[in-house]
Amino acid sequence: MKVIIIIISLFFFQQVSGQSDINAFLKARSLMEVEKYDSALNYLELAINNNQDNVEFIYNRGLCNFYLKRYDNAIADFLFVNKRRRGMGSLMLAKIEARLNHDELAIKYLREHLSSHYKIPEKDILLDEDFTRLESGNEWRSLWMENEWYTPLDKELQEILYLKSKGEFLEVINRLNDLEERRYKRTLVNQHIAETYLALNNQKAAAEALDKSISADMRNMESLKLRIDLNLMKGDYDKAEKDCNRLLRQSPDEFEYYLVSGRIYSQLEKYEKAVESVNLYLQFYPDSSKAYNELGLIHYNNRKYLDAMKSFNQALSIDNGNASYFYNRGKTYAATKTHRYAIRDYSMALDLDPADPEIWFSKGLTDLELNNKRAACFSFKKAFQYGKYEARDYVQKICGN
Repeated sequence: MKVIIIIISLFFFQQVSGQSDINAFLKARSLMEVEKYDSALNYLELAINNNQDNVEFIYNRGLCNFYLKRYDNAIADFLFVNKRRRGMGSLMLAKIEARLNHDELAIKYLREHLSSHYKIPEKDILLDEDFTRLESGNEWRSLWMENEWYTPLDKELQEILYLKSKGEFLEVINRLNDLEERRYKRTLVNQHIAETYLALNNQKAAAEALDKSISADMRNMESLKLRIDLNLMKGDYDKAEKDCNRLLRQSPDEFEYYLVSGRIYSQLEKYEKAVESVNLYLQFYPDSSKAYNELGLIHYNNRKYLDAMKSFNQALSIDNGNASYFYNRGKTYAATKTHRYAIRDYSMALDLDPADPEIWFSKGLTDLELNNKRAACFSFKKAFQYGKYEARDYVQKICGN
């Protein structure tokens, strides 16, 4: 899988570009996420036509040209970017020149990158396949000897993150707290502290670390996303709504969070806004089964069962291998008292996911509506077997034991 390197500040160009240009750019970004770079270029050209000095637009055009192996065009784009923001395009220029076997130029641009504030972690450079061939050369060794590109604290953080990947969470917390006390990259350190506490299921400590991280740098979108997800887990939808709106204002290409926004609005019973958020996502991903499923859940929560049914049907027409889509449509049939259709969908869902306790439990309730106590008994036993403890009372009542 290709990794897109994006360095972007959408908040800036929202103030200098027209809405149609922003929409064209966002459409390009959505196409880039699914690696449709040719199509993305068409939309980027539309955006750039009226914004020929926009660094973010041209940076992303450079990325498309890079992945399409149009290296001359990519070089021109990243050189333009570097003139406006020193070092922003240098890593990509180094990767291109390395691919073209221009070792001296590759080292030159890598040096520029290491001297800039766009510098990525050392391990990411060392693991980059584009630079593998260079590592045996004298110029590569000289580059790493000529300067201390990464401070001892930079290297310590990388060691800590390695321990974090190995699950050494208590040691990680202690060492991260030490870095935080030394005021080293507080927004990033507190982000990692929060992630570690979440791995330990300590939501309170994670929330405190996220508040510190975001206070240290309001542009830390990763911490903001973590706080949204944490507030969703806690059921604090008002706070989640506030953060999600802020995230999408600053980074409107965080497309997944249009779906999250829809889920939040639905929980707050702001159904029109919920539908609007999911429809925004569908503008960029019109064939997304998960978006139609999300839309169906919003209509279901709003008791608009016909609209919910249409959305679940659309989701299943795109992907009929997802158990939750059948389950959700089954719940909708059950809500409209169309019990036999509900049983059919629950059975389809269980064919795909036979160990889901919620599906077995819902099927048991619908079996009761059809006065099929034998089937209900079997369904409730299965639900209890797979962890739905609420089903135990039904087992005792219906099955007689």
